Amino acid sequence: MSIEGESDFMNLDQAVGRLFLIGLPGKEMDSETEEILKDIKPGAVILFAKNIESPVQVRTLLEDINRVLGYPLAVAIDQEGGIVTRLREGFSVSPGPMALAATGSVENVSLASGIMAREMRALGVNWNLAPVVDINCNPKNPGIGVRSFGDDPEKVVKYATAFVQAMKREGVMSCLKHFPGKGRVEVDAHIDLPTLDVPIATMLSSELRPFREIPGDSIMPSHIYMPQMQANRVPASMSREILIELARNMLGYRGVLVADDLGMGGVSNYFSPEEAAVEGLRNGMDFLTFCHVPEVQKRAKKAVIKAVEQSGELTGRLEESLERVETFRRKATAMKLEPLNVIGTDESLSTMQRISDASITAILEDESLVPLSLEAVTAIYSVRLSRLVQVEDGPLKGVPAVARELAQMSDCPLIDFDGKISVEEAIILADKAPRKGVRIVFTENAHLSAGQREFLMQLSRRPGRTLLIALRNPYDAFIKGVKNSILSYGYETLSQKSLLKVLTGEIKPQGVLPVEIPQEV
Repeated sequence: MSIEGESDFMNLDQAVGRLFLIGLPGKEMDSETEEILKDIKPGAVILFAKNIESPVQVRTLLEDINRVLGYPLAVAIDQEGGIVTRLREGFSVSPGPMALAATGSVENVSLASGIMAREMRALGVNWNLAPVVDINCNPKNPGIGVRSFGDDPEKVVKYATAFVQAMKREGVMSCLKHFPGKGRVEVDAHIDLPTLDVPIATMLSSELRPFREIPGDSIMPSHIYMPQMQANRVPASMSREILIELARNMLGYRGVLVADDLGMGGVSNYFSPEEAAVEGLRNGMDFLTFCHVPEVQKRAKKAVIKAVEQSGELTGRLEESLERVETFRRKATAMKLEPLNVIGTDESLSTMQRISDASITAILEDESLVPLSLEAVTAIYSVRLSRLVQVEDGPLKGVPAVARELAQMSDCPLIDFDGKISVEEAIILADKAPRKGVRIVFTENAHLSAGQREFLMQLSRRPGRTLLIALRNPYDAFIKGVKNSILSYGYETLSQKSLLKVLTGEIKPQGVLPVEIPQEV
């Protein structure tokens, strides 16, 4: 199998390996990592938090990977900004997509993504599995939310294009995800297979617009079932109707298709790794992604080799995808490294903080609530966050720093509660709340939690005033009874700093709501 620009001959084992995007076990080149690399011979690897300790460590790991393999490979990462940020400690963390959209500024999107790309380039990371271009048109969507730029296709295209162009300027490949669009569904594909039962005409005017209009370097099909396009209930990531008929034939896409992790519940609940890999390739996928478990990665590769040996059709598909992934890999690895000292500079950190400050959004019926009169605060309630970002590791594990600082400043009780608090527990908690002054409630996706919702509705019926601080999705602000709210679209350290600045009057809230007010949540 001849590949231009490579050795004169690539055998079947090597050729199949190049179609694999794999995750690695740890932070260094140990014997297990070396073994899986030599066995799979991947075209790409993906880094997660478990692989990242410091800039020097990451660059060393990537140099070791290239040394072991004997060829440079595409190095992917999910650096969306906000809640999906792999490069954190010592790096310039960006507000998430919805927070960037709340600043109303394309320039802010370009600045933030340009900084992220430059820092990735210093490490040798050449492929960002971002931006998310899902249109978050369903407030009940559990997996996208603030990872999206919003619910308006035109704005998503505008901001995501700025993101992609900034990545391109810095020499980093981008990826539009999650094809054909997950913003309308109510099931998280990490857990199970969502169904998107809408006509293709609806999709073309909404979900599919970013994939058609944004010049991304790759597209990530995800695990979603579209009964109006597919004959059988299989994930889009394994569907000829979606990968070939929709992406290639209808939309005319000619670039690389990279599967979302084929180990997610949306696939693994129904198919073995071997079936997912073979059927993915058979039906149009280029990169086959297995993020975890080396044994699973080996099994999947062996299954593809065996299937190709037995099928002329699959041999043709292999050659077609191999040409795409090799073209992509060569382009990605042409990136020139930046020096490590570009990472986490004072200027970059300051720029990210300024952008975050501009994202904080206030929806206030009583404008006298902000800035806070600290002596008027009688209780602070805080959800324990689902992701441990800038939180205490002791008795208040999961409680955000901004809630703890505010409790100290106002010298009032801090009561924490579980994000999955029951309705009964919520009623008891609300019954004990003070009936005077200002009660502050920090929430995370309360609109998706019956208990958090009940707590807010109960408080709204009591004397005194309540100020909601929505730490994640903005839809919490539209729960029945909520009249005053501050939105941060995420709880990164910089977002919490911005919140505190707004609450104490250091800055005014400047953000603009980037989604339509829902009819009900």
